[in-house]
Amino acid sequence: RVVGGSEHPSQQPKSAMVVLAVGLAVFLLCISFMIFRIYVLYKAFFLPPCRITKKDLDGEVYDFVIVGGGTAGCILASRLSEDRETKVLLVEAGQQDDGLFFRLKILGATFMATQYHWGLFTQPEHELIQTNSKRRGRVLIQCRAKCLGGCSSLNLAIWNRGRPEDYDRWKTEHGCKDWDYKKLEPYFDKCEGKGPLASKSGFFSTAVQRYITQAGRKFEMGCAAVLGTPILGNYKLSPNHGVGRPYSMDFADGTRCNAVRAYLTRVGVDGVRVCDRPNLTIATGIRVTRVNLDEKNMATGVEFVGNKKNLGNVQAKSEVLVCAGTIHSPYMLMHSGIGPKGILEEKGLKCKVDLQGVGENLKDVASSGVVYAQNEPSIDKLIKTPWSMGAYALGIPSPLHSNTLDSFAFTALDGKEGKRPEVMLSLQTTRFPFACVGSYTQCVADGQTGGLPDAFTIHATLLKPSANGNVTLASSSQVVGPRISHKYLSTEKDMKAMIQAIKLARRIGNSKVFDGLRGAELLPGPNVKSDEEIEDYLRKSSCHFFGTLVGTCKMGSKDDPKAVVDSNLCVRGTTRLRVVDASIIPAPISGFTHAAVAAVAERASDLIKNER
Repeated sequence: RVVGGSEHPSQQPKSAMVVLAVGLAVFLLCISFMIFRIYVLYKAFFLPPCRITKKDLDGEVYDFVIVGGGTAGCILASRLSEDRETKVLLVEAGQQDDGLFFRLKILGATFMATQYHWGLFTQPEHELIQTNSKRRGRVLIQCRAKCLGGCSSLNLAIWNRGRPEDYDRWKTEHGCKDWDYKKLEPYFDKCEGKGPLASKSGFFSTAVQRYITQAGRKFEMGCAAVLGTPILGNYKLSPNHGVGRPYSMDFADGTRCNAVRAYLTRVGVDGVRVCDRPNLTIATGIRVTRVNLDEKNMATGVEFVGNKKNLGNVQAKSEVLVCAGTIHSPYMLMHSGIGPKGILEEKGLKCKVDLQGVGENLKDVASSGVVYAQNEPSIDKLIKTPWSMGAYALGIPSPLHSNTLDSFAFTALDGKEGKRPEVMLSLQTTRFPFACVGSYTQCVADGQTGGLPDAFTIHATLLKPSANGNVTLASSSQVVGPRISHKYLSTEKDMKAMIQAIKLARRIGNSKVFDGLRGAELLPGPNVKSDEEIEDYLRKSSCHFFGTLVGTCKMGSKDDPKAVVDSNLCVRGTTRLRVVDASIIPAPISGFTHAAVAAVAERASDLIKNER
C-alpha cells in the first residue's frame, strides 16, 4: 500500500536511473562540444599555409605580374588565375601570414613591435611638438604591414564601406567615370560573398563584433544622451549621425579573416585551394625594385631582389599590376622613371614619364583623444584571465574576440543631425599610446607586463582633413626608404576642427552615463581648458592611427594634372601598367579604407578580364 501518496520503493531506482542517464548525456554532449571546439580552433590556428614557390624567378615569364601581396594583390591573384590558361605571379616582399599572431585580431595592435612591418618613419612633422620638448618637428611611426595579406593581416579587422556619397564624389568631383557607389555596390556585395557576382572561391567573412566592454556600452549611451545619436547596433555603411559597431572580418570560429584566408587558401568550386592552382605562383621575400619599361613606355616586367639578395627580372606578357600600397606604389613608380621630372632628375634618375601627381595628394586622418582612468580592468588585462581564454575556447564572446575598439560614432562637429559627418569618435578599451605618454614600444611592453593603467580612450578623428601630404624619394638608392610627410594639422581649418572634436569627446566622457566607471581624466588633464591649451595638447599627442592613407597615385580625369591613373586604373603615359590599391583613391572614405580597396580590386579584375 502507498502511504501518504509516496512512490512505491521499486520506482525510486528508475527515477535515479533517468537522472543519471540525463546527466551522462549532458556530460557526453559537453565533451563532444569541447572536442569539436578544439578541432575548430586547431584547424583555424594551424591551417596549412599558402603554397609558396622556392624556384628562382629570374628569367621566368608570366601573363600577369602582381607586385604586392596585400588585399588588392590577393584578390587580383585569385580572380585572374580563375582562367587556368593564364599564368599569374604574385610577389610579396614580406613573409607568410602564418601562426597565432595573425589569427587573433587583438594581437594586431602590437604589430609595430614585430618584424611584420616596413620600419618606416615620417619626416619631422612641423606642426607637431616633439615628445618631452617644446620644439616642433616630431617624427612619427608610419604603420605599413610587410607580410602576405598586407594590412588585412594586422589591422583592426573592421569592415566598413564608408558612405555612398564618398564614392559619388569620385565621379562628380574627380572625374572618375563609372566609379560612383551604384557601380561599386555589387562589388562590395561580392566581397561579402553575396549578390549576383558572388564567388565561393573568394570573399571576406564578416560578422557582428562579438564582444563589447562596459565602457563601450556606456560610450554608446553617452553619445545618445549628449549628441542625440541613435544607437544603431551594427552597420556596414557609416551612418550620417549615429553610434554603433561596424562589422568585423571574422570567421565563425572567431579568428581573423584576412585577404589570404579569404582569397588564397579558400577551396574553390573545383575542390582545389586557390593557392594550389597550377597557374598561380606566389613568391614571398621578393622585393621589387622597379617596373621595366621599353622605349615606348610599355611595361615588360619587373626587376627584383630575391631572398639571396640576387638581382633578377621577371617578364609580363600582358600586364604589370602594382599593388604595393599608398606609400610604396608611388615610390616604386618613381624608381621606375615615372613621376615628377624635377624630383627624379634631382635624385639622378632618368624621367621616362613626367607625372606630377605621383606621390602627391597623400591623405590621412590625424587622431588624438581623451583618456580616462576606469574602475575596472582594461582590455589588456582582461585578455589574460582564465575566464577570457575559456570563453574564447568555447566560442562564447570573450575579450579575445576584441580588436580593442568597441564602438564608433559619426556626427557633425556641432553634434547635430542632418549634416554630412565630419568627425568619427571611437571608444578604445585601453590607454592609447599617444606620443605624449612615451614610446610605442614601451607602451607595448607595459601592456604585456600589466603595467598600463586601467583606462579607456575616446578617440577623435577628422574624416575629411584638408591638409595634403606627399611621398617622395630620399635618394636614388632603394636601400634608402621613401620620404613621407603628412602635414598633419597644417591648416587652420583642421586645427579648429580637431579642437571642437576633442571638446565633443570630453562632453561624452564627462557625461553622467560614465559615473561609477570613470576615474580621473588622464589626458589631456583637467587643467587643459582653453582652446590654446587644447591646441598645444593636440600638437603633442596627434598621430597616425587608423591607417587610412590614400591618394598618392590618384585616379582622375585627363584634365586633372595630379591624376596618375585613369578610370581603368592604367598609369598615364604608359601601356600594360596599372595601379590597384588604396593609392588610387582620390579622397578619404568616411571610415576605414579596407572594404573600399577590396571593392576596387574586385572591379579591377573585371576590367582587366573584359579587356583581354
